[in-house]
Amino acid sequence: MTGVLQKVEDIDGLWVARRGSLSCFALELREGGLCLYSPVEKLSGVFSDLEPVRFLFAPNHYHNKAVQEFSRAFCQARRVCSEAARPRLEKVTSQDFENLQALNDQLPRNVALVEPEGLKTGEVWLRVECGDNLAWIVTDAFCGEGASNTKAASLGFLKTFPRYGVQDADRFAFWVQERLRQEVPTHVLPCHGPAVSGPDLGADILRLLERL
Repeated sequence: MTGVLQKVEDIDGLWVARRGSLSCFALELREGGLCLYSPVEKLSGVFSDLEPVRFLFAPNHYHNKAVQEFSRAFCQARRVCSEAARPRLEKVTSQDFENLQALNDQLPRNVALVEPEGLKTGEVWLRVECGDNLAWIVTDAFCGEGASNTKAASLGFLKTFPRYGVQDADRFAFWVQERLRQEVPTHVLPCHGPAVSGPDLGADILRLLERL
C-alpha cells in the first residue's frame, strides 16, 4: 500500500512505508526515536506521527533523492552513511554526512550493520533478529519481484545492479556465500520491490549469485 506506514510482519520495532516499488524502513532505536533507512521521495509526512526521527540513513550512494526533503522535515536528524558512499552523497545532495558510529551506538542489541564486500556503492545492510526470524534489509543488492494476489514474491537482481552496483562479482558472491554458512535469513527486505521470505531463501540466494 503506497504512502502508508505499516509494521513489518514478524519483526518487532520495524515499520515500512512504500511509494511505488520503493520502500523506506523505520527502525526503533535503543533509547527511543527512529532511524529511517533509505528515505523515499514524498514520504516524509508518513513518519511524522512516529517522531522523533533521529537518523537519516543513506544506505548507498545512489539512494539520495529524498535526502533534502527529509532533512527539511526532520531538521534535528543526523545524516549517516558509509565512508565509501559519503563522497558522492555529499556532492549530489550538498549535505554533510556523518559516519555510522553514532548510529551503531544506538542500535538495539538485535540489530547490526553489515557492509557487503565486492560492491562499489558503499552499500550497508541492516541485520535484524526477532525470535526465530532473521531479516536482511538490503538496498540494491537484491530486489523483490513477481508478487501477485496468488503468488509470493521471489528474489532477483535489479537490471542495473551488476553493472552499476558490483565492483568485484567474485568477491561479492564469495562474501554472501560465507555469510550464508553462518546464517540464513528468513526474510529479505529490499528497498526495491516486495519483501521475500520462506525456508528456501538460502538456496534462492545461491542460485541468484550464479547469474553474476
